[in-house]
Amino acid sequence: MRLPNPARLPRWARSPLWVLITLGAYLPLALAGAPTVLKIDSVWLIGVAGAMALAFWLLRGHPVAAWYTAAALALVLPNTFEVLDDDPWQWPPLLGFTLIAAYANISARAPRRQAAWAWVIAPGLFWAYANADARAGWIVLLVAIPIVADVGRTLRRTRTALGRERELTEAEKARTAVLEERARIARDLHDVVAHHMSMVVVQAETAPYRLAGLSPEATADFAAISTTAREALNEVRGLLGVLRSEEISADLRPQPGCDDLPELIAGAVRAGADVEFTRTGEPRKPRPGVDVGAYRIVQESLANAARHAPGASARVTLAYTADALEITVVNGKGAQQAEPHSAGHGLVGMTERATVVGGELRAAPTPEGGFAVRARLPLEPSEK
Repeated sequence: MRLPNPARLPRWARSPLWVLITLGAYLPLALAGAPTVLKIDSVWLIGVAGAMALAFWLLRGHPVAAWYTAAALALVLPNTFEVLDDDPWQWPPLLGFTLIAAYANISARAPRRQAAWAWVIAPGLFWAYANADARAGWIVLLVAIPIVADVGRTLRRTRTALGRERELTEAEKARTAVLEERARIARDLHDVVAHHMSMVVVQAETAPYRLAGLSPEATADFAAISTTAREALNEVRGLLGVLRSEEISADLRPQPGCDDLPELIAGAVRAGADVEFTRTGEPRKPRPGVDVGAYRIVQESLANAARHAPGASARVTLAYTADALEITVVNGKGAQQAEPHSAGHGLVGMTERATVVGGELRAAPTPEGGFAVRARLPLEPSEK
């Protein structure tokens, strides 16, 4: 048997215990108590008791409706039926207590602008229909109830606000801890990379003086190593310097772009790579994200080619179409083929760079045994 979803049930059916209390306890007491105060026959008695039970049932989910139902009964009944006993008030006993409960309920749960009418009506009802000797006490009670309710409302709001503030504080602490840890890792990474790259620069630059009989080609190679290491060191400082300690400022130089690709290719050639660079179409200045992304995709592709297919030739094509910049980097099979290209951080990073500017990137082996990276970066942002 499939049980119904409680969220789809009517509101009254979601609280069966309250319905049971209303029908099984309150209604019989109302039927028994009303004739002791009001001269009422059995036909009207069922209607009056049912109306009182309705006001009681509304207390749980409808504080405003419960108050006005109870107040209407308190006004109508003494003026419709003969009052037999006015101690302590001219209503059935249960109606008086329901009226007080509804008054406290609307004072505590309803907005002040809705509860304000109850604060005016209730003292008037009790002044008119309560026993003369007890009026002053009822008025004091009716004044105290909204004050206590308002204090309780304020305390609940304060606790809620404090709980929310505590959650925000904990979230901020967690965020700060993450940022501090990232900054610490960045500082460590910067220091380690800077140390080793600095050693590479020093060894490359001092090699011609330390090693006798170097050929001009070897000297040029050491100079190229030194230049490449310096550029890598500067890029690492530019990327991580902003996260390092406050006394180290970030590198504010412009990011590289498509105009810097010839220099990148030349550096790869000086390092011994066989790279062919072709530019087609009418060159245009891409937007910054595309400009930097294109440079980094070519840079990472050449680095992957040198790592996985050393000695292989590579072709870099930069094609400007009507609405996009198309990048193709194809390398052949290396003479000493290393492990094949895999979906490591390099390819993931290139894919993210293409995706973030609304483009796409595909990387796959070629039939000849090499590897090709093809990216298409839109020159203008897409309208969504």
